[in-house]
Amino acid sequence: MSNATTVYQLCTGCALAVAYGDMSGLNTENTAEVVDFMADHGLLVPATDDVHGRWLCECCGLGQLDPARTFTTTAA
Repeated sequence: MSNATTVYQLCTGCALAVAYGDMSGLNTENTAEVVDFMADHGLLVPATDDVHGRWLCECCGLGQLDPARTFTTTAA
């Protein structure tokens, strides 16, 4: 049986929410999306690689230009 790993690219505000439960850095218009993402994906752990360039945060859905904070989960 092998483990499947999924990687998510999160903006800094969402990364703080997912890692520490700190919702203070979120755009209040996107709080519901972040809470739903956290409920759907469970515990995520920081990965080592950060992605640079233009991308969409997979948590709040907002377009980003800053580096992404990558998080991963391992499913058995």
